[in-house]
Amino acid sequence: MVRFEAVGLRYPGGGPHTGSWGPEALVDVTFALPQGSFTWLLGPSGAGKSSVLRLMHLALRPTRGEVEVLGLRTANARRAALAPVRRRIGVVFQDFRLLPYLSAFDNVALPLRLAGRPEASLRADVTEMLRWVGLAERAEALPPELSGGEQQRIAIARAVVHRPALLVADEPTGNLDNHQARRLLALLREMNRLGTTVVVATHDEDLVSRFPAPSLLLHDGRLHDVDSARGVDSAAGYDPEGHPGAWPEAPQADDPPAEDTYPAETPPEPYSDPAEFPEPPRHANRPPPYIVRPRDPRRGPPPHG
Repeated sequence: MVRFEAVGLRYPGGGPHTGSWGPEALVDVTFALPQGSFTWLLGPSGAGKSSVLRLMHLALRPTRGEVEVLGLRTANARRAALAPVRRRIGVVFQDFRLLPYLSAFDNVALPLRLAGRPEASLRADVTEMLRWVGLAERAEALPPELSGGEQQRIAIARAVVHRPALLVADEPTGNLDNHQARRLLALLREMNRLGTTVVVATHDEDLVSRFPAPSLLLHDGRLHDVDSARGVDSAAGYDPEGHPGAWPEAPQADDPPAEDTYPAETPPEPYSDPAEFPEPPRHANRPPPYIVRPRDPRRGPPPHG
């Protein structure tokens, strides 16, 4: 399902036009996650969690080592081979990345429309997904009109409406209160029960203790507790139940909902399609291919047309 083998990753350093590279953000990271697993990705801020997730959802390629996702080895894969695999991956961003000018319904429907699904067939799926996350009555609301917890649930609905084989979430509870965080994790665990492989990056130890599962620990770009990492697929007592089928009832909490701590008036950042991310170079001694030098003003304005 997901395999990292001696993976190293560098980002450009020293400015965009120097052709130099910074230190490795990931160093010799090796692990394997089986199909249908739920895994915590743990570590302090700056440990490399987001870098691992970006490699998983094909927003980056490793500068060295091998990354295999859903059967595709990404290091040397052609660009055309990445798109079909990306469509099988759902991503929940920490900052939601909903399109602020689209309704909740249209944000959730976006992946299906991009995949070419007819409107008549996608409407039932989107409506059922909004009901599943408890927001059927907010289908026509714009993201700025939603609370932080509601925006996060819309982001989850968008990530899973096409029933991905792999779901990755980057600090999905960072802007939520305890009640909303527990509800969100219940939704993710339910997706896992239906057969989706789920990887959640967090530094919330209390949340991890409430939802025990195998974990990977990163620190300074290195994987620690290697024995645990290599044994993720055989962690004691973890056996996902069920198979993909009809969407279940949304998990209900016993206690009343608490107020969201994320201000509803704060607009989310625009959504970025992973397919639009530039491909990083495969070798650290090469300058980034996506760097464009600024035009020399002495040469006059660029031609029109």
